[in-house]
Amino acid sequence: MKSMYRYSALALLFSGTLSLNALAVDAYDWNNVAPVKTPSVSNNNGKTVYFDVSHGGVEGNADWVIDGAFSDFADALVQEGYTVKEYRGVDLNNDGRIRFYDDRSTGVNQNEAVITYDAIKDADVFVLAETNRPFTLSEQAALEQFVAAGKGIFFVADHYDADRNLNTWDATEVFNGYNRSDLSKYNMGGAYGDWRNPKNANAGWLVDNFGIRFRFNAVDYKQGVSGVVESAKTEGITQGVQPILMAAGATLAIVNPQKAKGLVYFSESDSPVKWRHAKDQGLYFGGAAEGPYAAIAKSGAGKAAFIGDSSPIEDATPKYLRQDNGNTKKTYPGWTDSGNAAVLAVNIVNWLATPESYQYFDGSNGHHSGIATPTPMAAQEHTDPNNGQPWGTPATGFNAWDTDTYKNNSYNAPFGNGQTNPDPDPDPTPTPGNAVSVEQALASAQGAELVVIGKVTAAVNGIYGLDLTDLNNPASHIYVKLESAQRGDFNPQLNPSILNQNIIVTAKRDSYMGEPGLRYVSDIQIAPTALSVEQALATAQGESIELTGRVKSALNDIYALVLEDSNNPSFTINVKLESAQRNEFSPQLNPSILNAQLLITGVRDSYMSAPGVRQVSSIAVVGNDTSEPDTGNDMSVSDVLALANGQAVVVAGVITSAVNGQYALELSDDNNSADNLYIKLESSQRNTFSPQLNPNLLGKRLRVEGIKNDYMSHPGVRNVSKLTLLD
Repeated sequence: MKSMYRYSALALLFSGTLSLNALAVDAYDWNNVAPVKTPSVSNNNGKTVYFDVSHGGVEGNADWVIDGAFSDFADALVQEGYTVKEYRGVDLNNDGRIRFYDDRSTGVNQNEAVITYDAIKDADVFVLAETNRPFTLSEQAALEQFVAAGKGIFFVADHYDADRNLNTWDATEVFNGYNRSDLSKYNMGGAYGDWRNPKNANAGWLVDNFGIRFRFNAVDYKQGVSGVVESAKTEGITQGVQPILMAAGATLAIVNPQKAKGLVYFSESDSPVKWRHAKDQGLYFGGAAEGPYAAIAKSGAGKAAFIGDSSPIEDATPKYLRQDNGNTKKTYPGWTDSGNAAVLAVNIVNWLATPESYQYFDGSNGHHSGIATPTPMAAQEHTDPNNGQPWGTPATGFNAWDTDTYKNNSYNAPFGNGQTNPDPDPDPTPTPGNAVSVEQALASAQGAELVVIGKVTAAVNGIYGLDLTDLNNPASHIYVKLESAQRGDFNPQLNPSILNQNIIVTAKRDSYMGEPGLRYVSDIQIAPTALSVEQALATAQGESIELTGRVKSALNDIYALVLEDSNNPSFTINVKLESAQRNEFSPQLNPSILNAQLLITGVRDSYMSAPGVRQVSSIAVVGNDTSEPDTGNDMSVSDVLALANGQAVVVAGVITSAVNGQYALELSDDNNSADNLYIKLESSQRNTFSPQLNPNLLGKRLRVEGIKNDYMSHPGVRNVSKLTLLD
């Protein structure tokens, strides 16, 4: 089972009721212990995988750690029998802490976030995920020695301008061994040497060692890159592999086909597009000529593997906060998406971890050679569109090379939960517990100071604002005017990934663009993720959790209530109310609370001899429902088909089939079965609403609340917030 303490940590962080003693402690002590995951004794294969964070992978929204947004990946490897460890560097002064310093500057302490062969030699596979700090010459030599010893490296990159901490280094550049720019500042000398763009596909550290390079392109193809090479030509790695999503990523170029070969390419039927924020054409050639999306290399005794995007192997459970602004990270549930690379990733690690005596893909003994990429370095890749500058402006006070500027609870930050911060933030953190809904904000008086929680559904007035939708009623929305410093992160036109995320806005009730609005925004952040009742039931007793659900009934007279899962009422949990909470939240004393959606922070326990929540520190209404669904405002499937993508909808229709296995369903119009939508189910909805898992759903009417958007290249509804059976 996935570890649930990450959710608990978020609940503690945002509840405002942290009970840890604020004892003075030394800086950087809060996160000293690197996590390790071990298989059972009976399942141990004797091999070890290290996931590197010494050179990045935790910047911006990235959270590529084994107990964070790579936890599904790590857990899958543990199931295969691997011991999985996080690699941070070398404790050179034996003080129990591994510190990163900018060793490119003079007058600083010694950098310990380094890679040496002795430090990694016990691993069988070394995973480098979105590395965004260049390697020294000695670190490159350590990686070469690791491969020469018969080990394997997995390089996970991303698109050009995936420079999440704005230090002017992308993973594609770090892995290739040169920056895209040819400015003199990238001829760093000393421990690093010359990292200027050689403008030559045959030059660079990656090509020298593995016969391959990452392109500097930026491509979108969420439908799934479908040109999967047959397993007989890929050392068996692509066995069972399906098309893999690319949510803005890079491809590779094979320079030496005896060293490297592709696993997955764009097929002739694929229609990828440039990432909308690409600084150049983004997509250079298309098809197989763009180069492989995933590839492998055999160079001497060892091996390497490559993929151009983290999205298909990450999950939606980040551990840390952002280093630059302290906001909650938002990662993609790619590991369980229909376009996941879970099978491919595990197959790759199994191959990398298996020593084999052949030296190259030379066509002998079944080891097929690769196919050289026709133009391995496009003309566009000879120049840097950013001219050696970051693609955006770093947050005020943040310096990517100085960990003392990192916000609390971010990786490498000086302080974390419950620790004394020498420079405390005087502003209280807004929480869902004291936030009002969008509907409540709309009913508030002009000029009222509010903390509002809602879902981002569209840009407003170009880059200057956003449309915030009620979490429980997509028909209710309010415009938010963003301040200049907030637009880069929260305007959907500048940052499309913010769409459909829940945010908390502290602002003044006003009007904007002639509509009800929020202006003078003093704070804005991504809302913490609350557990469903079903997820809460899976947590261990004694854990602090934040959960949401619907009030089903009173319990034990005035002293408690029964909370049911919003998507599956068969899951319930008992909530013991504190004395000050009973007048408002006991259904016995306040019948109007029945069917209300609550957000609750408390401790997982038992109550009345059943699973429960006690020690409730915060409880708030975040929406109301009725026991009988009101279908008067429901749209028909035919109505929704006529709408443009991106609009919030409430649609009712008949369930006619499963789609893509358990991941979706087909909803047909009540009066015209030829009109249908594909409804993509969230992971928490599949057990109840997937026709593949529950065939008795076929023929029943269903009400769906979500955002109109294509799914599997078919008109559909995604980001489904609520499902209700109507018969």
